[in-house]
Amino acid sequence: MNAIKTKVIVLLAFVFSTVHLFAQQNDELKKYGTPQLKRMGSYAAKINDFSSSAMYYEEYCKRKPTNEKVWFLYAESLRKSKDYRKAEEAYMKAYNLNPKQNALALYHYANVQKSLGNYKKAEEYFTKFKKEYTGTDKSVYTKLIKNSGDAAKFADSLMHSPSRVAIEHLPDDINTSHVESSPFYINDSTIIYGSLKTDQVTFDFNPRDSSADEPFRKIYVAVRDSEIWKDDGELPGFYNSNSAHTLNGVYSQDKSRFYFTRCKRNRQNKVICAIYVSFLNNGTWTEPVSLGTEVNDPKYTSTQPAIGLNTQKKGEEIIYFVSDREGGKGGYDIWYTSFDNRNKSYRTPINLGTKINTSGDEVTPYVDAQTQTFYFSSDGWQGLGGLDIFKSIGGMKKWTHPVNLGYPVNSNYDDLYYVLSPSNKDIGMIVSNRNVTDNGVNKGPCCDDIFEFNILDAVRLNVKGFLYETDSTQKGKKLAMMPVRRARITLEMKNAEDSTFIPVSTSNTDETGHFNLIVSPRQEYRITARKEGYLYESVALSTMNKTRSGDISIDIHIRSIPETPLLLTNIYYEFASPLLTAKAMAALDTTLVIFMQRNVDLGVEIRSHTDAIGSDDANMTLSQKRAESVVNYLVAKGINANRLRAKGFGETMPVAANTKPDGRDNPKGRQLNRRTEFKILGKMRDGVIREETDF
Repeated sequence: MNAIKTKVIVLLAFVFSTVHLFAQQNDELKKYGTPQLKRMGSYAAKINDFSSSAMYYEEYCKRKPTNEKVWFLYAESLRKSKDYRKAEEAYMKAYNLNPKQNALALYHYANVQKSLGNYKKAEEYFTKFKKEYTGTDKSVYTKLIKNSGDAAKFADSLMHSPSRVAIEHLPDDINTSHVESSPFYINDSTIIYGSLKTDQVTFDFNPRDSSADEPFRKIYVAVRDSEIWKDDGELPGFYNSNSAHTLNGVYSQDKSRFYFTRCKRNRQNKVICAIYVSFLNNGTWTEPVSLGTEVNDPKYTSTQPAIGLNTQKKGEEIIYFVSDREGGKGGYDIWYTSFDNRNKSYRTPINLGTKINTSGDEVTPYVDAQTQTFYFSSDGWQGLGGLDIFKSIGGMKKWTHPVNLGYPVNSNYDDLYYVLSPSNKDIGMIVSNRNVTDNGVNKGPCCDDIFEFNILDAVRLNVKGFLYETDSTQKGKKLAMMPVRRARITLEMKNAEDSTFIPVSTSNTDETGHFNLIVSPRQEYRITARKEGYLYESVALSTMNKTRSGDISIDIHIRSIPETPLLLTNIYYEFASPLLTAKAMAALDTTLVIFMQRNVDLGVEIRSHTDAIGSDDANMTLSQKRAESVVNYLVAKGINANRLRAKGFGETMPVAANTKPDGRDNPKGRQLNRRTEFKILGKMRDGVIREETDF
């Protein structure tokens, strides 16, 4: 493999990673005038060839060693091309020449120290920067520093408690002399990825045509042969282009749609990327089409699609992607859209919000559909340096707090494009510009290459569940456990931050009433079973103490919806009053409130009854008001009033005699008659209870 690789700005690693358009031998730079060197450095930076811009600025600074502005531009180009050793020197030179003018150099110098693993020094200069910088955008940088937290302490904890992960650099026919990106598994032994397959390292520069002699990146295939990955040529189909960069290819979960990115320079020489999709139609892939202007705003980049599912709407596909469009939290953000079947178009994108996005850059999203785990890279959350890989559970705008994947998946350098093998979640790939070791020799950091990882100490947990109902015709202790077929099973994970539950996955019971769920260790879950004609049933599942891989068995008992009213116990009122007692409220909290929250599509009637003491009219009025008190309490607890009806029956429906056969008072009988019940009326349709007699 060529030891000289193109160094590219992280930004374009997000998009397509540029090539070295202007590279020339340093001795050839002597023929250029000093002003011309500055113009060429500026232009190279404008089109994101920062290796070349650093080269031009370096020569300029040799001739004009006191120009603090160009020293800062030189330092920026070095940092963005990952030449951190030179960058730290250049930033300090720029700062020392003019501390007030170049106070921002302190911030970037601190970040360079993080990338070099000098965390304490990074903290020192972050503090110095906050004291000295007075720019109008200081709050943005302060927020970024706050998000990164105590860099030294956090990084030290990660480095001293590494995960057992083996990481291997893919072979040279895949990792070429240019940047690789966006690996994606077709199956366990086949991937696609983005690359530039050419032996040419430098390209001629034509200042009148920025695309002159510019090669274009394409999507390639690699296959595993005898445990060794080998390049297998271009991805067949209509996707690759000779006039645009093509990469970031992903398939939908059912393999019927293929999404990818195309990137071109516009008239202002800004790289703009757009997302395309191709459909599998009768065994043939269609010509790719754009996702439309709602997603592909021509003023901004839209790239790096990742496919998930809407756990709230069965079968709806969610497309996550990266964009620098307006309305973001800062830099590149992750957004999502979905397909509107009614209008046959993709919906207006929505930002994932501050649970994921920061004032820094969030890029390269990936969704593990089995566990609804969302992986992405960020330089705005607390990390080791550069871009780190994080994970969160959830979907759309509801997420758990991002967790750093730790060392050695993350390094001091940029780590991104985390993906997992379809059937073996212990194996996956990342892209990184970390140190490369060849035959035991550390060749130092380079550019973005593809690495394969193997998690050696992963805990994999599988829930083997059984959903059943009991045969009510059988009496005695041993009731028959009858399997409930084709029921919907929903897995939700408890968010430790606010105790809410986030949907993770859904499945169905098979013909024997069994189901399987994938869960993670050290989490709290809720499993809910739903089926037409049955009451919803939820059970709790904790994996907090699970330290070894294995199966978890769980049985769930589900009951058919009863046709008769159900008695609510311990529902008491003040004497001769409709007011609920504190004990009654507590009883409702643990019974009917939970029932209504679980069975969100059912409407019920609250029924109140009295004994025979008092007049018929008075008892009817009192029972109606008592039923209304229960309804009002449920509404105050957040239950939709449209789902509730109140009905008082007075003394008209006794379940026991109010008096004994000899005419004496029967206190036990009257106590049974003073009761509150609820009856399920039917399912909600458009906010109205659709009463049913047969569920």
